[in-house]
Amino acid sequence: MTAMWSSIIGLILLLLPLAPSSSSYIKYQLGGEVYPTGRFFVVMKIGEPLTPYYLDIDTGSNVTWLECYHPVHGCHGSPGVTQFYKPALGNLRVDCKDPFCAALHADLRGTNPQCTREDPHQCHYEVGYVDGESEGVLSNDTVSLAEGNNRPMVFGCGYNQRPANPSQPPNQTPVNGVLGLANGTVGFAAQLKKQGVITKNVIGHCLGMTGGGYLFIGDYKFPPNGIIWVPMRKYEPFYSPGQATVHLDGQQIYANGMSAVFDSGATYTYMPSRIYNPLVAKVVDLLAGAAEPAKDDPTLPHCWKKPKSIESFDDVKNTFKQLELRFGNNIVMKIPAKKYLILSKYKNFCLGILNGSDLGQDQRIIIGDITMQDMLVVYDNERGMMGWVHRPCTTPRL
Repeated sequence: MTAMWSSIIGLILLLLPLAPSSSSYIKYQLGGEVYPTGRFFVVMKIGEPLTPYYLDIDTGSNVTWLECYHPVHGCHGSPGVTQFYKPALGNLRVDCKDPFCAALHADLRGTNPQCTREDPHQCHYEVGYVDGESEGVLSNDTVSLAEGNNRPMVFGCGYNQRPANPSQPPNQTPVNGVLGLANGTVGFAAQLKKQGVITKNVIGHCLGMTGGGYLFIGDYKFPPNGIIWVPMRKYEPFYSPGQATVHLDGQQIYANGMSAVFDSGATYTYMPSRIYNPLVAKVVDLLAGAAEPAKDDPTLPHCWKKPKSIESFDDVKNTFKQLELRFGNNIVMKIPAKKYLILSKYKNFCLGILNGSDLGQDQRIIIGDITMQDMLVVYDNERGMMGWVHRPCTTPRL
């Protein structure tokens, strides 16, 4: 099978939501992987006429938005993106005094929207991410949830993207926007519930270790066996099980706990420098004599040459020790080495935990995709609970 036909078949599969047994949930197949793609995404048909777009699934964002060509402001898109959503002015008539606009701003930063003289009938927003910011206005347009199930949805026309590091090369697989799955009142799942598409605001994802996986929204009957449930921290704009301490090879890295959040929009896991620096030092100490630093590998800040004792990625546990996040009530998330390392294109092992303080993330641990691989994670916004269980996530492919 040629590469072209493989790509076409892959797109067709992603465009087909996995058929539910009832109308109470929607399930999507995911594309992408941690490395080298750097994201997990769904393909959704949006607009008139319906057009497929790649959306990064993001449990750290309440705003669903597309890279957009605004009829007045034009577009300042992300590097590498070539396809843009092009709404008519009529689609952008979500007034800045509309209750939806007020709810969006409450979700984002607890403030009221500011109506501008230039766009009094548009709802302007700005949203920040680990790797940059997006600016836009709300649009009301058609979204296809499944074949024949088209719904009016409100989402962002993101016409100005500002990367945190403009000199960084573009992602190898740029997406067209973000599917906002956080626990706000105007997120994608909240809109689906308000329209009666789903009966419960429950979100779950399973990110495949070798790529792919699945996302569900609604009352999906997932196997409950083995899931570790914890209360979600109240009044947080993120999915957080509360404070966590970091342990490597059984040794606590930093004396105090720190708020931890689950963010599927972050490729890697981030820790503030007061945890990150001693963690790296401990990793280096444990590797003494077992693995040599690969200082010429630019993939990530810390890489090591592949020891001869490691024949496959599953063997990294013999050299790199297990990491743990310990929460209250003796709840432990075990993170084996293959969930914090990548194998770079230079055949070196690189640490997929980064210094959050370098990006202004100095007050929390961000649990990214790398750590959530082959793990079913469920966010039950009805019960205020979240849970996880380690299990294979890859969905069958043709």
